[in-house]
Amino acid sequence: MTGEKKKLVMLGVIVVCFGLAVAITVYRRHVEGSGLKGIESINPEDMIWVKCDNAECEAEYQTGKRDYFEYLEANPPTGEQFVAMMTDPNIKTATPLVCKECRQKSVYRGEKCYKCGLVFFRGTIRHDFADRCPGCGHSVTEEKRREARRGSTEVVE
Repeated sequence: MTGEKKKLVMLGVIVVCFGLAVAITVYRRHVEGSGLKGIESINPEDMIWVKCDNAECEAEYQTGKRDYFEYLEANPPTGEQFVAMMTDPNIKTATPLVCKECRQKSVYRGEKCYKCGLVFFRGTIRHDFADRCPGCGHSVTEEKRREARRGSTEVVE
């Protein structure tokens, strides 16, 4: 093959690869990008636990997950709070919600332990899973990951 033919073949391969990349991108955006995204994808019926950090109240209740994230989106953290959140994964969310019991801005996202029933703030146990119960030590995240590892290590014959 001469040098000119090699150049033409290489140019043809480049054009085909580029065309294929464009086709894949357009297809993925059209097919996968047509669904709901962000907060809109959260079912309005989904609930999460929250807990009041006011020592005189300490209310524990469920609130709408979508409503919770819409509130956080409408009330973003300050720059200083954002840096604190990014450097400490176990920190409470920087923007507290207003408690429906005491009316103070002191409500943060919580978790309810499905083993012992304790409602606690996410990330109570430092440098661990955010849903680790300080009462009994149970973590749903850890359990799910353990089950996933067991499932992926099974030998398929």
